[in-house]
Amino acid sequence: MSPAPRDQTKVLLQRGITVPFDQLPPRTIALDGYVQGPAIDPQHQRYSFDHHGGCIRHATLASCEMALDAVDVGLDPTGMLLCLNDLDADSVLSAWILLRPAAAAEPRVASAIRALGRLDALGPASRGPGLVPALRWALQPLLQAELAGTVRTLDDTAYRGLLDQCLERLDRWWAAGGPPDDPRFPPPPSPPDAPLEILHRGAGWVLARTAVGLSGFRQLYRRGLHAAVVAKPLPDGTTEYTLGKASEFVTGFDVPRLLQCLAAAERCANPAQDGRHTWGGGSTIGGSPRNPDGSSSRLSGEQVVAVIEEALGGAGEGRGIDY
Repeated sequence: MSPAPRDQTKVLLQRGITVPFDQLPPRTIALDGYVQGPAIDPQHQRYSFDHHGGCIRHATLASCEMALDAVDVGLDPTGMLLCLNDLDADSVLSAWILLRPAAAAEPRVASAIRALGRLDALGPASRGPGLVPALRWALQPLLQAELAGTVRTLDDTAYRGLLDQCLERLDRWWAAGGPPDDPRFPPPPSPPDAPLEILHRGAGWVLARTAVGLSGFRQLYRRGLHAAVVAKPLPDGTTEYTLGKASEFVTGFDVPRLLQCLAAAERCANPAQDGRHTWGGGSTIGGSPRNPDGSSSRLSGEQVVAVIEEALGGAGEGRGIDY
């Protein structure tokens, strides 16, 4: 199988930017947060495949599954513009299946995408295969950059290069028939859990610090915790925060409201913060600004704790924070 050139369909990658759905030009597909929430405008052929805003996360497919289903039931993305604001497994697979809609007919490709979609939609608290070994191989350039902590420091050309490398590997995987596990596509070894330090214990939630955010949530959920903020200090002095809870069935930790409160606090701490890149996310997970220069929040850990405790109406245990 020899994939056709991708030239007819364009990919626009703008880190951190979020735009209203009605500002999308005709024949555009917004992926995984470029527009907040799923939306369909068949008259102008504008679509948002997003599961972060304006939806029930538990009942909404991840972006890659939305894209898979769309091409499976009639969407022809040929010649359309695909818009992304961040690279992760979900957004890369979303773009790839829209660039390669014929791949949706391959059962093993569809099965691998659905497994990743379930993990991305339900988060690290869910059980399931997640990234099959061959997809871990295909996404290795991105996964390695994330693990090394260099992904935020890449310039736009190098960042786009990560996407292109992953797309090329996905093409090779599809050309081989989309096997889930194959010696031709050896996955990188699974990294050990990153060290995790609890900085603050609140009523039903914690603030923790680690070098790898999702690894932090997996560890916390295994410990029986159901809501957390994970802080990842960045080399430029800002901090990447991720708020999450195990599911929408966890009460007492209103992620969208907390994100709004933290966005307001960010504006006070940093009036120059671009509102298009500020705190945002969905009903179960969200995080701090994703600025084009790779920086994130200027709020200290103490400030984040104070905002959340005030929003929750409790003082927590008040464990000290050393930043």
